[in-house]
Amino acid sequence: MGQDERDFIINSAARLKEWESTPRSFEDPYRDMTTEEKSKLLICQQRLLDEQLRQVQQQSETAAREKARAEELLSKMDKMMAQQSAMMEMMASLRDENAELRKQLAAKDEQLRLERKNRYGSKSQKRSKTDNAQPRSHQQDKDDFDGTNPPAPAGEDTPSDAMPLTEKDRTERQKMADLMRHGTSYRKMKASRTVVHESDTARLPQGAELIKTESRFAYEQQTIIIEHEYRLVTYRLNGAFFTAYLPADGQPEIIDRVSGTKASADFLAHLSFNHFFLNTPLYRELQRLRDQNMSISRMTLTNWLGKGARLLAGIVNELKGKALEKDSVINCDETWCRVKVADKYRKRYIWCLVNKEARIAIYCYEDGSRGRDALKSIIGGKELKALQSDGYNVYMYLNDEMVDIEHICCLAHARAKFKYALEQGGDIDAKFILDCIAELYALEKTYIDCKLTAEEITAARQGLRTKEIIARLRSKMDVLTADNHPPRGELMEKAVRYLDTFWPQIFAYTNNGRYSIDNNPAEQCIRPLAGERKNSLFFGSHKMARASAIYHTVIATCRMNGISVLEYLKKFFREIVHGNNDYSQLLPQTIGLQQLNTKY
Repeated sequence: MGQDERDFIINSAARLKEWESTPRSFEDPYRDMTTEEKSKLLICQQRLLDEQLRQVQQQSETAAREKARAEELLSKMDKMMAQQSAMMEMMASLRDENAELRKQLAAKDEQLRLERKNRYGSKSQKRSKTDNAQPRSHQQDKDDFDGTNPPAPAGEDTPSDAMPLTEKDRTERQKMADLMRHGTSYRKMKASRTVVHESDTARLPQGAELIKTESRFAYEQQTIIIEHEYRLVTYRLNGAFFTAYLPADGQPEIIDRVSGTKASADFLAHLSFNHFFLNTPLYRELQRLRDQNMSISRMTLTNWLGKGARLLAGIVNELKGKALEKDSVINCDETWCRVKVADKYRKRYIWCLVNKEARIAIYCYEDGSRGRDALKSIIGGKELKALQSDGYNVYMYLNDEMVDIEHICCLAHARAKFKYALEQGGDIDAKFILDCIAELYALEKTYIDCKLTAEEITAARQGLRTKEIIARLRSKMDVLTADNHPPRGELMEKAVRYLDTFWPQIFAYTNNGRYSIDNNPAEQCIRPLAGERKNSLFFGSHKMARASAIYHTVIATCRMNGISVLEYLKKFFREIVHGNNDYSQLLPQTIGLQQLNTKY
């Protein structure tokens, strides 16, 4: 090693020892920053630290909530397990009680069989009692007949079990057996008035003996037109002339004539009933009246019907106010009719709104319009709970503008489209969807049969059974609406598109037990208009189309309340003739008519 190299090493060691003993100077990385910039940096760092602390605190609170939620769920599961155990014990107890009841029922059946055997005996026992008896001739039986059972043969004791039973001991089956043995007749026909025609027993042949009396029934219908002529007197009193009807003794107190017509209350009721309920065209009604020697024109009948409609308009206003009350559930539909406008027959529409709970149906003719403005005019300003309809796009504004009214669509319309796809297109997927819909309808029928309340129906519709069916249906729809699904027929394509488009509205019925699964209440009420359209073909003006809507409102409401339409019209027009204009007391529900025993 050379001298230079040795000196370099010695100097390097000296510098290293000096560097180790000398403290390292501090280097400030922020020395180039001003005081303001350093303050801003400190504030930013503090904010980041605070945000991290807040996130940590939120995570801890979330963890605490999740823990409490888990504990709550575990507690509920424990309660449910306990309830399930109690239900299992109850079911076991019910099974034991059912088995015990079956045993008791079997014992009762055996006891009844033995009682019948002891009471009536066998055929051989009956023959043994009559083998020694002398046979009676037909003439003896005929001579002795007086309508009662023959006495027991002389010298023969009546067995105790053959003694006649008292009315208290006789069962319904024994009473029916007696009726079948002696013969009976059934009368289901009834009339509003009965006329009895008695027989004169004095006209019996000489020596004849009266056995019994019986009745034969015949029914007669009388339809006549009676002209009532009221004699009015004109008199002068204090210089003024007056004309008045002053009834004599035994005469009607008032003139029975609807104001503005020459028809009595009953005549106008029959005319309205025949035309709007029985769908009798006016030319046939005119022919019927002419056959009864009444001379009248067709325009006169039309004017009388229009007058009756104006009187019934007050009833319609009252019914509309009750049907569209706050939180009402309404079924809505519309149908077309032909109306003569400007000498041309044009297609117009009549709306039908049904409140099933209030048992009211309202028909509206908004100058024949089917547009959104017509629906706004009908239900505008009404605080309804829900409105159910088909998929007509006019109803879609309920979802856009009237958010407080829940819009429900009809499941039956969707079902019909899949039914056509299955029957005409033969699509297998349609059958799967129809089966799911059938299960939903079966559940609805169960709710009706069990007479569940609206709250109970709501709970059932939101239960696992309904949700499972809807989930299966939705899974199938997801497959059918997928982009990679193979092409299908036009009918099936329309059905799938309809159900997928209105899915939220169709299954909104599960939200409340007051809702219907379909729009059948409105569909059933709209059906009579189709019959009227086939018989009368068209309306001569907007006026008569509105009159038809008024009459059908009254008719449908009467039918929903089980009231005779003809009797209601008679009583209403009679009250109007007598000056009663209190429409609140003249409604089908308040006029005082009894409901029919049978379905109208």
